[in-house]
Amino acid sequence: MRGLLITVLVVGLLAGCRIAGPGGDAAAPAGNVITEQTLPPQAEAPLPEVQPEPEPAFLAEQRRLCERGGGQLSARGRGVVACVRPTRDGGQRCQAAADCEGLCLARSGSCAPISPLFGCQEVFTARGLRETLCTE
Repeated sequence: MRGLLITVLVVGLLAGCRIAGPGGDAAAPAGNVITEQTLPPQAEAPLPEVQPEPEPAFLAEQRRLCERGGGQLSARGRGVVACVRPTRDGGQRCQAAADCEGLCLARSGSCAPISPLFGCQEVFTARGLRETLCTE
């Protein structure tokens, strides 16, 4: 209902007016022509500036130590973070856990590219047995 009322008001206000392009319309009386130049610019309300919360000192120290060792602090959900580092032997062939710096992935038969690797993974154990390992 409100939209209909606004439409009726706008149509009533513009009755008898013609909208001309930037060059105007010579056939229309000057008082009844609305040109792009005479329309007020649309002002957009500025978005409020959002300041990130400062990182707690302990977390900042953990981030610094992690990055110094070549890792990246990664959010694991529920406020838990972990330092995830690339492994030196990621992608190399493996048959047992001892063959890799990180995990030996059974599906690909290769060393994991990062450590730790979260979620459930089919891995080869130290004796070369295939097991499912789940890490949260």
